[in-house]
Amino acid sequence: MKNLVLSILLFVLYTWSYSAQTTSVGSASYTNSYPGADSAGRNGFPSGTPQLSGNAQGKPVPTNDWWSKLVKENHAGNLFNYPMTMKTTDNGLIVTYIPWGVIGDSAPIEVGLTGLNTNKATVSDHSDWTVTMNWKDSSHELKATSGIGMPFLYFEKDDNDIVEIKINSGNVSISGELLTVQNASDNQDFVFYAPTGSSWSVSGNTYTSSLNGKNYWSMVMLPQNTSNVNGVAQELKKYAYVFPSNTTTSWSYNENTSKLTTDFEVTTDVKEGTHTNMLLGLLPHQWYNLTSNSPVPSSYTYSSVRGELKMLEGNSFTVENTFKGILPTLPYLANYSDGFNPSEMNAKIANIENDGLAEWTDSYNEGQVMNRLVQTARIADQTGNVEARDKMIATLKERLEDWLTYQSGEKAFLFYYNTTWSALLGYPSGHGQDNNINDHHFHWGYFIHAAAFMEQFEPGWSAKWGDMIDLLIRDAASTDRNDTKFPFLRNFSPYAGHSWANGFASFPQGNDQESTSESMQFASSLIHWGTITENDVIRDLGIYIYTTEQTAIEEYWFDIHERNFASNQQYSLVSRVWGNSYDNGTFWTSDIAASYGIEMYPIHGGSFYLGHDQEYSKKLWSEITSKTGVLSKEDNDNLWHDTYWKYLSFTNPQEAVNLYNAYPERNLKFGISDAQTYHWLHSANAMGVVDASITSDYPIASVFKQNGVTTYVAHNYSDSEITVTYSDGFQLVVPANKMATNRDATVSGVISSDFNQAYANGSVNLSLATSGTGVTKVDFYDGTTLIGSKSEAPFELKAKDLIIGVHGMYAKVYQGSNFNVSNIIQVQVGEQAPFLGSPFAIPGIIEPGNYDVFEGAIGQNITYLDSSLNNEGDYRTQEYVDAVSSNSEGKTVGWLTKGEWLEYTVEVQTSGKYNLNFRYASGNSNGGGPFYLEIDGTKISSNISVSGTGDWNSWASKTVNNVEFTKGKHIVRLVITNGEFNLGKLNFSYSAPLDYVPPVADAGDNVVVIMPETTATLDGSSSNDPEGEAITYNWEQIYGPSTISFSNNAQVSPTISNLEEGIYKFKLTVSDATYTANDEVLVLVQETSNSNPTVSISSPTENQSFAQGTDIVISASASDLDGTISKVEFYDGDTKLGEDTTSPYEYTWVNADVGDHQIKAIVTDNNSGQGTSQTVNISVEEVKSCSEASSQATQGTFSTGYTVLYETVGNSVSVTFELLDTNKAGAVAYLWKESPFEESQMENIGGRKFKKIIGGVSTGETISYACKFAYSGGMSVTKYFSYVVGNNCSGNSSDEEAPKNFTAQIGSRTSRSIEILLNATDDSGSVVYTVLYGSSSQDIKGDSGVETSLIINNLNPETSYTFNVNAKDMIGNAASNNSIVLQATTTEDTNTSCSGSSGEAQQGAFSEGYSYNFETIGTNVKFTFELLDTDKSGVVAYLWRQTPFGEIQMDNAGGNKFTKTISGFTNGETIRYACKFAFAGGLAVTKYFSYKVGDNCPLNVEDNILIQSVRIFPNPARNYIHIDSPLRTLKKVEIYSLMGKKLKVVHSNTENIFIDDLSSGLYLIRVFSEDGNFVTKFLKE
Repeated sequence: MKNLVLSILLFVLYTWSYSAQTTSVGSASYTNSYPGADSAGRNGFPSGTPQLSGNAQGKPVPTNDWWSKLVKENHAGNLFNYPMTMKTTDNGLIVTYIPWGVIGDSAPIEVGLTGLNTNKATVSDHSDWTVTMNWKDSSHELKATSGIGMPFLYFEKDDNDIVEIKINSGNVSISGELLTVQNASDNQDFVFYAPTGSSWSVSGNTYTSSLNGKNYWSMVMLPQNTSNVNGVAQELKKYAYVFPSNTTTSWSYNENTSKLTTDFEVTTDVKEGTHTNMLLGLLPHQWYNLTSNSPVPSSYTYSSVRGELKMLEGNSFTVENTFKGILPTLPYLANYSDGFNPSEMNAKIANIENDGLAEWTDSYNEGQVMNRLVQTARIADQTGNVEARDKMIATLKERLEDWLTYQSGEKAFLFYYNTTWSALLGYPSGHGQDNNINDHHFHWGYFIHAAAFMEQFEPGWSAKWGDMIDLLIRDAASTDRNDTKFPFLRNFSPYAGHSWANGFASFPQGNDQESTSESMQFASSLIHWGTITENDVIRDLGIYIYTTEQTAIEEYWFDIHERNFASNQQYSLVSRVWGNSYDNGTFWTSDIAASYGIEMYPIHGGSFYLGHDQEYSKKLWSEITSKTGVLSKEDNDNLWHDTYWKYLSFTNPQEAVNLYNAYPERNLKFGISDAQTYHWLHSANAMGVVDASITSDYPIASVFKQNGVTTYVAHNYSDSEITVTYSDGFQLVVPANKMATNRDATVSGVISSDFNQAYANGSVNLSLATSGTGVTKVDFYDGTTLIGSKSEAPFELKAKDLIIGVHGMYAKVYQGSNFNVSNIIQVQVGEQAPFLGSPFAIPGIIEPGNYDVFEGAIGQNITYLDSSLNNEGDYRTQEYVDAVSSNSEGKTVGWLTKGEWLEYTVEVQTSGKYNLNFRYASGNSNGGGPFYLEIDGTKISSNISVSGTGDWNSWASKTVNNVEFTKGKHIVRLVITNGEFNLGKLNFSYSAPLDYVPPVADAGDNVVVIMPETTATLDGSSSNDPEGEAITYNWEQIYGPSTISFSNNAQVSPTISNLEEGIYKFKLTVSDATYTANDEVLVLVQETSNSNPTVSISSPTENQSFAQGTDIVISASASDLDGTISKVEFYDGDTKLGEDTTSPYEYTWVNADVGDHQIKAIVTDNNSGQGTSQTVNISVEEVKSCSEASSQATQGTFSTGYTVLYETVGNSVSVTFELLDTNKAGAVAYLWKESPFEESQMENIGGRKFKKIIGGVSTGETISYACKFAYSGGMSVTKYFSYVVGNNCSGNSSDEEAPKNFTAQIGSRTSRSIEILLNATDDSGSVVYTVLYGSSSQDIKGDSGVETSLIINNLNPETSYTFNVNAKDMIGNAASNNSIVLQATTTEDTNTSCSGSSGEAQQGAFSEGYSYNFETIGTNVKFTFELLDTDKSGVVAYLWRQTPFGEIQMDNAGGNKFTKTISGFTNGETIRYACKFAFAGGLAVTKYFSYKVGDNCPLNVEDNILIQSVRIFPNPARNYIHIDSPLRTLKKVEIYSLMGKKLKVVHSNTENIFIDDLSSGLYLIRVFSEDGNFVTKFLKE
């Protein structure tokens, strides 16, 4: 057992080398001088200097704690220590109790000193879980000490200071030295304890004391709901004078028992009395895991945001947790999982092995991608793919060592030690890692894990670079309290039990941590690094953080025991724990899918803690399925399917495999390896779930159980064999530097083939070399297909009739029922060919998107290498290359990244030096590249870089010289050394002859051998050297069904023998001793003189399904070696569908029957020879649909309505909503699942139509969905529509009758609006009217047979307009008399700059409009806006100032009328203001109005006396309205419609106005006096 406290030491003994700027650490180094910002302005560090004083000065700056805002800011208002809440001010400390959330304005108790006034509080001391705050001015000093879980606060002052307590809330009583405050905040009681003999004086709400000449006092928050306040206050008095002077945490790990023990101890300073024990509050993760011999809580309890806080009387206690093991990855037992395909595994590795690391990144994203490589390389090592493993190691090594080394002048991939803030900063940084010291444990965890990986695969690496890795560890988690460079356990809070991510606790809610899974990865990385470097201090530190944080996660993020979350917490986990709250948000979205994922990602060999509590894990998965679209294959950037599936594997690995298989087309989250997901799920499926009840005496070990079978796993990082002993007594022998399981076979094999290529329908010969004894059987596989078995040596097999594609060949070597899988070899069947059918001519133009094609299959790793397995462009979308078809630039490629390449077959007319003029675009200000060209691995161009063009679609040209080509046919590879550019046309033009003359290789024409002949002669006699120099010859076999024998492969025309039926390829290389050239030739061995053609179907793919009615395009590639293709016929089984006689060979199958189909193609050549393709199985699923139209809304409104269409295809349902409202701009749609509620974004499929596929449904199941349309200014939500999966129904879609009796006429007019009156009848009950005018249109829905008024707003005064009016029903049936043409002219404009009405909007829309009025009163302006729309509820208004922009809420003056008076204007200045009306479901903003301050706008200024004195009655009115105006003489009364049409003007007898001639409704009435006017409303009954 090793005790950290007893062996305090640095992790390693460093050998330091200093220069002015750089510190060398072994082979690594970092800079001590700020290197400067990069081109994007990144690379920061915290501003200012630390706010430290007293004992805290001169020590490394503590960050990432609950009180860390104090070290950065003058004051902190977010101090939550459980149970209290505190806030520092210039005059002292505010103490309150806030059960949840931020402190806000709560200030019931202010603790200070008389006369104390300073502009900041500093940190004068701190220990493992306490902080001492300090206020000091010229004559006063106050100190306050607080600790996590401590119900007391401890204060000290200077001898001459007077304590001053302000009580702003609560009832105060004094009893001797005790000052009690009851119900101070949230019914909470507090007690102050002055030294014995002290007294308190009171003046108003201020209480003072000289403390009887002493300089200390304390205060306590009493337990909630204390009934006997005075009694409890007296009971607690014995703790009041026991002050904490230091707190320490120490831990030790017992390897034999797997127990991690943590001791918590307080050193006390007893101010008076004989009592020496403190009152310590234990959090749930502590009191639930106390050792049997530890003191236990037996006193009071408090409720807190973290759960029940139990009080322990004492100064120490001990917690014990069990470490249950981690692994670097899962063992390679995936082959025991049904459906696992080693060949597919190999292909997934191949998709990653050439990945480069981006040049434009940051420390967090870099870490994620490094982890992607680490996880994949470990799997490549397990599968025997050493080549791929080593590629990824090399990529990782180069970049990691770049980060760990500083070079003068560099600004990226380096570490900078900031002395001021005692922090190691990585540049480029991300997520505030630099300027706020955020997330160091998250970021460095990836780097440390990568370092452990490097030491594993390059032993001795740590001797050069390990000191720098240890420095990263010290930065995030130094174990030495005397460390001069870094604070003790920066990120980890020993008492809270978990890490804090925010360097300076900069949010009002306190500090926070979001991704606990990345915090656990940090701990895991320490365990790996400590174990592999044999540094037990680091290893045990990792185990300490891992086990402790696991208990905290289970309590505070997961609430596994269901005792800490509030009753209103709706989810089974939280994604952010704050100082005084928690929530399910993340820092980039509120999507609950992200909330789940961020607590799991990344899943790796240290993530097994997520499955330790099986019941909770199952419960959470059930919740996830109901709250997210994980089962419906939802395409959501926040739903990380791979992470979810791996989490499911902790409880149900088979179902996880099923979900993986059902959604291969998912988008991968950044940093995710598809190879790792595939390997993880199948390996887990082979072993079962983790058994947390069994531990071991070695940290890198774990146990799994499935159906009664136990799998023991361990990875030995040491150089000697070890025996791992498990707690159930099992022992596992693990070889040095290996992973082992109890299910490993002791036999193995290495497979090889005579060639790695074959012609279509050809063969290769496989051979397996075994090791170990007791081989009982060898099975040979091509993918998942068993192609043969051998029970005795030699283990050889011919793999025949290979169809076009890439074949993964491997063998299973059995020892009884156990087996090992050999390495995997890839055999390419089919040829690389020019995409356009013939080579590009040089000189000439190559369009990059027309790269070569691989016959009948994806060209990845054959004709190109693309780092992403999807096409971001729109050209050749079945391939992975991100290609775009541009009208101006041709077939371009983009999204280029380091390590990618593309190949092009060219025919060079003349040897020589060529100029290359090419088109490019780069949105990176630094430009992009370089790239270069090569042939046969030899560079033929220089490295070519490009400058920035300002945008990714802003194209430029560049010319480079001296690209060297030799005459003949070649394959040119375009290699991307670094990306950040798009590439357009490559134009090659001849410039000059070569400086040399290469030889010419000619392998002659293809050779045909008629069986039974088994020999032939190759002919290289046409090869020559133009200068007459002697040349040498070398023939080699590329592929063929057998390995032939050369008579002499150095002859011009050698004889070849041992031929058998099939196609052989040979390569001839000639050399003049300086330069070489090569050519290829085929030898066809066949029964007749005609070689049969070959054909392969490229689309559709195997098991692809189509919806009924979908056109199915069948594509095939065909070739003939000794003739031409006459036709390709396409068949469904034995039924011919059609044929094509020209390449590309395609047939479009229309109206295929529902059911399963077997597609094949038959090719015929010019000599009637035939070949048959592989059979491709597809299915056509019946489409069963229901549709409906409606305008009903559950939120917001619809002016016209919408349609919904459900379509069942197989076990999926397509849901389509179309928004019919034309007045809603920028619409996006979200599908709402009714129960349990779930929201997911829909795909726009054109116009205002949106679609979403719901997978995993069953026929007969009832589903219910609605659609939320969000648009500029608001949102509207449809009603829920229920649908029975598999049903066909007509709904409103059977409506074929068009509207009848359609009429349209002009109604009222104003200066800016025209009313159109519409009517029609329809059997559906609703009619949709569309009015077109100019380039604008408006829709409105009306009831059948009811006149509908549509007001066209925002028109110009005194302007003639023409309107084309149409009517249709909601299904789209149009009225027979469409269109009706109307003409109307707007009236004279009566608006002024002071008042008027309008319907013009700068955001949103108004259905009727608004009125406005501006009035100058001295230097004040009174603004009045009234919303006239009657379809908007819950209205509030905000006044907008245009320049500089400002927003202020207006006061409601009744109804939808709002006013605001603004002061400080100058008479004559012009101001511009608008009004934002916010309402249920959206907002609408008026246009800006210009107003000259002081302008009265005669007859349009509101008369305030008139407003206050006039009375209009009755209201509502029937025949007359009466106007009583005792203080003003009325000059005129005007009555308007709501849309502003003037209906009546009365100049005399204004006291009684006849209104019987008005129809019933709401009207505006404007009353005029000599001094102004005002407008109000009345209702005509």
